Amino acid sequence: MEPINTAEKKPLKKTVIQEIKHYIISQNLKAGDQLPTERKFTEMFGVSRSVVREALSYLENTDVIRIRQGQGAFLNESNIENLLDNFFFLWQINSGNIRDILGLRAIFESSAIDEIIKHHKMDDLTRLKEMVEESKNATTQDEFKEADALFHKQLLQATNNDLFIQMTNMITSYFFQIQHHNITLEEYQLLINEHRNIVEALLNGNGEQAKTLLINHIRQTKV
Repeated sequence: MEPINTAEKKPLKKTVIQEIKHYIISQNLKAGDQLPTERKFTEMFGVSRSVVREALSYLENTDVIRIRQGQGAFLNESNIENLLDNFFFLWQINSGNIRDILGLRAIFESSAIDEIIKHHKMDDLTRLKEMVEESKNATTQDEFKEADALFHKQLLQATNNDLFIQMTNMITSYFFQIQHHNITLEEYQLLINEHRNIVEALLNGNGEQAKTLLINHIRQTKV
């Protein structure tokens, strides 16, 4: 690789970060693969070791790599949950509206219906149905909230799309973290009935009905 032109206007650390990312892609590195040493990157880019160390530290803090003491830097598994968590934190402190999260959930979870219908894996749907039946035993506010969140997360798992699950699961998890309204036992029973109807529509292969039920269910969420 060509040494970095230090006359570039972009801050040197940012340039090295981009060059390391480019190296990872060009070398087709995968999760668990080891990166070159700090000294090697210093030679490759023609920059000081301290700049390379700062760039690697940034990549570690953003979960692109992990650094093992005495062993070096290794590429991480893909996981965007931390990135989205930081995004939602900034969104919240900048006057974010919880109903925006509900809108995102409606978009993503209704999209999940298409994937579930396409693959129609009965094991996943049977597990979802069993979960709904078990959730009838909840008696406290914490159990109500946990059962509701678990249903939506299991629904996303049924897509069997890892990237989609990571993105949408973070949106759903964040909503349940910041949503604190209590519901009555009667409201909870209605909620469980809505879950049951969504699953029945999926089991019957009726994607449009499942979408309609799901979107109405999300829109009626107490916030």
